[in-house]
Amino acid sequence: MSFEKALKTSCRRAVGAFTIAELLVAIALTLVIVAILFRVFAATARQWQTSDQRIDTFRDARAVLQLMARELGRADISGNPEMIALFNQQGNYASEAYTVAPIPNSGKSDLCAVGYYTEFDSTTKAFSLKRVFKDSDAAFPALAGAAPNFTSLYAKTPNDETVAAYVWDLEFRPGLLADPVAPTANPTANWKWLEIRFKSMSPAAARKIRNFGVTANTWSDPTSALYKNLILPYEQQFVTRVVLRQNQ
Repeated sequence: MSFEKALKTSCRRAVGAFTIAELLVAIALTLVIVAILFRVFAATARQWQTSDQRIDTFRDARAVLQLMARELGRADISGNPEMIALFNQQGNYASEAYTVAPIPNSGKSDLCAVGYYTEFDSTTKAFSLKRVFKDSDAAFPALAGAAPNFTSLYAKTPNDETVAAYVWDLEFRPGLLADPVAPTANPTANWKWLEIRFKSMSPAAARKIRNFGVTANTWSDPTSALYKNLILPYEQQFVTRVVLRQNQ
């Protein structure tokens, strides 16, 4: 064989060096790498989305917590113990709090009635935080008598404002010294501070709940499968303590 023929044969072998099997293996490896990269990208995107939801929840919940602390902390219970009232006692805490306090408003004075409680919404299948508010003009007739009518001041109405959605396990714990004490049926002027706590989640996470059989009882049962799968992964707890006005 001449040198020229040998060179051509060598070139043909070099060109046909990759077999079909080798090409299939290469394609398979490429697909595996692409699949891994896609999963990494999807996981990163979910992490960013979850982080954004937590940030939104934290910002909104902190704003509501500051509002509650500011208004409830203004109650001057040294003048009248009923200026602050904790209702619906459950063990060592209450789930509703109301007060008469000086709050800026559109009325002729600054003494208003305000309160907070949660209410279940059968459409969203979740609890929301409601705010009772009666400005000074509405509060004055109940306060002007010889015996102030706190019952009417603290009454809920269908028009109460929703200040935060997807809030549950609302708790109010009064305290004397370092530790909370159980709320009493009779208001007391001895309370030094009030602890406020609740759980919250983002609207994006809560929207998934509507497709399942979630009820009001689900939100109070952390051992249930629905709570563990739909609520627990997204819940965040918020707590603050506010010194009551006469003790500041």
